[in-house]
Amino acid sequence: MKEKNTHGRWLPKMSRRRFFTSAGAAAAVATSGLSGLAAADDLAPLDENDPTAKALNYVHDAKTVDAAKRFSDQYCSNCVLFTGDSDDEWAGCGIFPGKAVAGKGWCSAWAAKQSS
Repeated sequence: MKEKNTHGRWLPKMSRRRFFTSAGAAAAVATSGLSGLAAADDLAPLDENDPTAKALNYVHDAKTVDAAKRFSDQYCSNCVLFTGDSDDEWAGCGIFPGKAVAGKGWCSAWAAKQSS
């Protein structure tokens, strides 16, 4: 489905999934320079009952997520938004500023890291 923008051009509508993927990538770029400012030890662990965490279906253990929602290889530790190393138990996240997420966790904003 398409809609006109303010310049009279037709543009495709953006799906919710595409919006969050794009927003996540933009957040990662915006926070990439800030990732070294706070160590995971300085961050409080994200509460699974936090309103944003609940909205994005965040869990500390990705293996508890229904397989229909999450591919088996998706973890916070291999998400572009995860600010730590892939083997870190806890680290910051571009979606949850000031909080640490579990490396073995997952949320619906997960986006793959680009391979180097």
